[in-house]
Amino acid sequence: MEDGFLQSSYAREIMEFHCPRYDELPGIDLYMDQVLCVIEEALSAFSLGEKVLTSSMVNNYVKQKIVSPPVNKKYSRKHLAYLMVVCILKKVFSISEICRMITIQMENHPLESTYDLFCQETEQALRMAFTGEAMAEIEEKKEERELLRSAVLSFAQKVWAQKYLEYRLEKDHSREKEG
Repeated sequence: MEDGFLQSSYAREIMEFHCPRYDELPGIDLYMDQVLCVIEEALSAFSLGEKVLTSSMVNNYVKQKIVSPPVNKKYSRKHLAYLMVVCILKKVFSISEICRMITIQMENHPLESTYDLFCQETEQALRMAFTGEAMAEIEEKKEERELLRSAVLSFAQKVWAQKYLEYRLEKDHSREKEG
């Protein structure tokens, strides 16, 4: 892999990405504009100049029953966890596939631990995609865990390709200016 790319701000931003764990998400209920700010800030590394989440998207996810309706127009930590997962996985999967994956993951584990595992696996997958660093072995081989890992690896590989293309575009543009 090209050292220049790994040293670039494009790669560093991703390798330093921290997916906020369940307990790190705001503990107070938030209004829509606050939700959008939290998600945008957390996932800014993947925005590619576009909005990661809009109020229309949130309303559609509620209508499609992917996210439960807000209570008194406020969204809880649980809503934020669901929205984080959807915003990450929608880059490579359809909404119905994401909904099915969430359902499968939640069959045997509570939301908090399922979400934290998703965050951990996402960070590992991104490091693996950008550095070739091996992912930790899965202790208990279960199809549900393999599904989660495959999903986040798909996301990580797409992010790598997009960031590399951004890097090359900037690099090629700089060469044109010099030449």
